[in-house]
Amino acid sequence: MKKNKGSVRPCARRFCVNAVLASIGVASGGFAGADDSAIKPHVVITNQTLKNLDIGPRPYSFANAGAIFVGADLDLGKLLDNHAGTLKFDYTFFPWMRNAGVPAQDHWQGAVGSGLAGSVMHNDIDTGYLSLFAYEQKFLDGQLQVTAGRTNAKRYFYLSNCGAIVACNDPLVEYTTGILPYPYGSWGGYAKYQVNDRWYVHGGAFESNPNDYLDKTHGWHWNPDNASGVTSLAGIGFEQTIGQNPYPYHYELNGFFNSAEQVDISDGTKHRGSSGAIFRFRQTVARDDVSDAQALGQAWQVFGAWSFNADDSQPFQHFVEAGVTRVGPFGRPQDSISLKASYLRLSEKQYDYENQQRLDVTGRDQHMSRGESRVELNMHWQATRYLAFEPSVQYIFNPSNFYNPAAEVSGNGTVLGLQVVYDFGSQIGL
Repeated sequence: MKKNKGSVRPCARRFCVNAVLASIGVASGGFAGADDSAIKPHVVITNQTLKNLDIGPRPYSFANAGAIFVGADLDLGKLLDNHAGTLKFDYTFFPWMRNAGVPAQDHWQGAVGSGLAGSVMHNDIDTGYLSLFAYEQKFLDGQLQVTAGRTNAKRYFYLSNCGAIVACNDPLVEYTTGILPYPYGSWGGYAKYQVNDRWYVHGGAFESNPNDYLDKTHGWHWNPDNASGVTSLAGIGFEQTIGQNPYPYHYELNGFFNSAEQVDISDGTKHRGSSGAIFRFRQTVARDDVSDAQALGQAWQVFGAWSFNADDSQPFQHFVEAGVTRVGPFGRPQDSISLKASYLRLSEKQYDYENQQRLDVTGRDQHMSRGESRVELNMHWQATRYLAFEPSVQYIFNPSNFYNPAAEVSGNGTVLGLQVVYDFGSQIGL
C-alpha cells in the first residue's frame, strides 16, 4: 500500500493481481492433475525490480520488492465425503524490499513522481499479511459460486488482460474504489451466477480498512471497528474459453460504490460515498492453427480497459488503455509479447492542488497537462515449466508528479522493469 503524504490520500499497494493469481492457479492445477487430492498446497515466489532511467524528481532511482505466496485449498467435500465446499488459505510474505514504504514521496513513487510509473511498485511495510482465509461453496450444479471470509475484491473484479504482472495496473482502480490493494485480505463476500455458457453476473461487498495495513496487523486484526467503509461492486461478464470458441474472449463491466468518507482536496469538506465504473476485455482475433482446442498456440490478441470515477474529489477522472499481444512468438507457445498505450487523466481538483503545491514550494507557476500517457513493451518468457521472467520498458509522456506534487514538473522519461515468477511448490512436488 502507498500513502501520498503530499496530498494526504491513502495510496494503494501496486501488485498485478491476475498474473500472480494465474501462477498460483497453475500451481494448484498441477496438483489436481497429478493426483485428485483433497488438499492442494502452493508456494509461489515473485520478485519485482524497477529502474528509473531519467524521469521524475529523482532520476536513476532503483526499487525492489519480493513476495512469497504460501497457501492451500482444502476440499472439505472430499475430506468429509459430503457436499461441503472448499476452504482457501493464503499468507503472503514480503522479503527483499528496497526503496519502498510510506510516505510514498520519500521512496520509489516520489522518485519517479508519475502516477503511471509509480503505481506499478509494491509498497509493503510489513513482513507479511494474511491474504486469504475464505470458504467457497458452489450450488445449482456449479452455476452459482459463493465465497465469504477474509479475501480481496481484486480476486474477482479485476480481469487480467495485459499479459505481464508489471504491465497490468490501473491507478484509478487503486485510488478511487476503496478496494484494498492485493493481496491484503479483509472481510468480504462474493457471489457469481453463470447464466449460460457465455454470460455471468456477479457482485460482492468488501471491508475497506487501510488502518490494518498501517498498524502492521499482519492481517490478524479481524474486528471491523476501525474500517473506513465498505466497497460494493456488481457487474456482468461475457466469456468463452478456447474449449468453447477457437477465438476465446473475455469482456467484463463492473460498477462500484465506496461508502467511506471522502475529503475534498480543494477545501477540506467531507462527504460520504464515491462511485464509478470499470470495463476490461481481452479478445483473440487471429490464430495460426485453429484446429487445436486445448491451447492457443501462436495467436494475436487485443486488450483494453476503461475506468471512470464520478466523484470530482478523487485524484483521477478516468483511465484508458489499449494494446495488442502476440502469443507464441518465435515458435514458443508459452511466451508472449505485448505493446500497449495508456492514458490517465487527473481530476480538475487534483490538478489545481498539484499546481498550488508546486507554486508554494518552488515559487514557479508551472502548469502541467492534466493527461499523462504511457507506451509500454513487455514480454512473458516462460524459461522453464516453473520459472518465468517478465521484462518491460515503459516511456512516460507528461508525467503527473502525483506522488511528489511539490516537485518541479518532470520531463518525459523511461522506466525499466523485471518481474520473476517461480512456482516453487510445483517444482518440489507439493
